[in-house]
Amino acid sequence: MKNLIFITLLTLTLGSCSSNVDLAIDNPSSEAIIVKIDTLLVEVPAKEVVWVEMGKGEHQVTLENDSIVKFDFQQEAYMLNPTLSEYIMMEEYYGSPAFQNSAVSTIPNKKITFLGIELEGNYEVVKNLITPVKWEYGPREVLPEMIEIEEGDNYTLLTKLYDTLEILNMMGQDTSSSDEVTEPLTE
Repeated sequence: MKNLIFITLLTLTLGSCSSNVDLAIDNPSSEAIIVKIDTLLVEVPAKEVVWVEMGKGEHQVTLENDSIVKFDFQQEAYMLNPTLSEYIMMEEYYGSPAFQNSAVSTIPNKKITFLGIELEGNYEVVKNLITPVKWEYGPREVLPEMIEIEEGDNYTLLTKLYDTLEILNMMGQDTSSSDEVTEPLTE
């Protein structure tokens, strides 16, 4: 009986330590792009994210301009930003308005510059080629209108990574003259 419990615990422990990495390749542009991960050619359609699963360890990333980057992927999930676009990460509060001012953000309050605009708040600019995923909702993924909050909690925060056009749409900018238009966010 003890052996059966030990084997079950060992299986659960080993199963939870994944040797794979999920790589989200984002393309916020209006044209398809091609990226090479080791020997795998990946076409990423315009305004899409393509997920690639690979083993942990060092991999070679080749961009369309033939620049090559070697990176040691050790965490569970990363985003590849082959266009080197700017994104902004922020949190969305869900809960009673009575607790909103006491909500504790996981993103420190600081001054940032995003799209040439200086902002202060719980924001983080993401613009590196390779970034570990620290958000629940990625670019162009719509946040839920409502969520269920666990019993005993007064609120929850969901972290979202916004691309440039999502932010412009939120700010009410007219992007109709651009070929980079996305659907407006629904709140």
